[in-house]
Amino acid sequence: MTVIIILNWNGAGDTIDCLRSLFKAEGDFFVVIADNGSSDYSTEEIVDYLHHNGVHYSVLQYGEKLATKPQRGDVILYSLNENLGFARGNNEVLRLLFHIGTFDYYLLLNNDTVVDATFLSRLSDFARIHPEADAMTPLICYYSDPQKIWNAGGRQFWGFRKYFFAKRDKSQLQLSGYKKVTFLTGCALFFTPSILMPDGSLLTERFFFGEEDFELCLRMNAAKKNMACVYDSVIYHKVSMSVTNMPSIGRIYIYYLNRFIDMRLHISKVKYACWSRLYSVYVIVLLRKKGITSWRESEHFVKLILRQSVLKDSVTATDFLKAQQCSSVAELKKMQFL
Repeated sequence: MTVIIILNWNGAGDTIDCLRSLFKAEGDFFVVIADNGSSDYSTEEIVDYLHHNGVHYSVLQYGEKLATKPQRGDVILYSLNENLGFARGNNEVLRLLFHIGTFDYYLLLNNDTVVDATFLSRLSDFARIHPEADAMTPLICYYSDPQKIWNAGGRQFWGFRKYFFAKRDKSQLQLSGYKKVTFLTGCALFFTPSILMPDGSLLTERFFFGEEDFELCLRMNAAKKNMACVYDSVIYHKVSMSVTNMPSIGRIYIYYLNRFIDMRLHISKVKYACWSRLYSVYVIVLLRKKGITSWRESEHFVKLILRQSVLKDSVTATDFLKAQQCSSVAELKKMQFL
């Protein structure tokens, strides 16, 4: 049996689209939808959809326990009461399930995805044939352009990552079989109980937004865990293909602050001193290349990150929300927490 975990935050329409595709999928699975403190009518809309489609479901409030193991086709709606972020939201579900035992496989799935009918059966078949595989990803294509690849896993190396086949046409590549990878995205992460932590959780909760999949892969690579992209398992992600859809300077700041903290906590002081200098140059050049900041602003931007990455071991929801309000490096410098 596979547990499919979906986080919802003010996104009932996407979540229902995802469920609609899952209910056509092959394989033995049940679904847990964790509502991350939605402020709209998400839970009511999802419950209404399940009720009118004859799906067996139950609703749990945060802190309640499961009495028995769910059955095939069941849906559990777990209300978390507040937005706990991606990592903790998924971990709360994993800890909830851990109290009643482990399952054959687990899948973290973004709510803004739609799945191919055979995607899960092909992942589970691959896992049975390759018991050495600890974590896998399907081939993730763009929902808006189903032939274009969004993510096929990638390579993680010394604080960097390289995606395989990004924005390539899958029909021209003629992919078959699988590829060993050292980086997997949290968008669609299929894994065995072998990578769960002792309390049943999976992801670091140091970072409210982002970095959790990168940190997980750092740990898996250090532990010699095996990862793969299974090419004949396909899903579609509702993500923008536009290169002009640039995140705010505040969000970019959080992204890199996460990375610097993550690397400082995973490598030696000597290695971090070397890495941080190299990566600082990389960030400055990248910001200038994309025209986001001037050279001087880029240097100030990196200095802020270097200072805070030594002082902080985590990036909280408060940090994230404060940074989101900043539209320039000057505003970032003025923020109290910086």
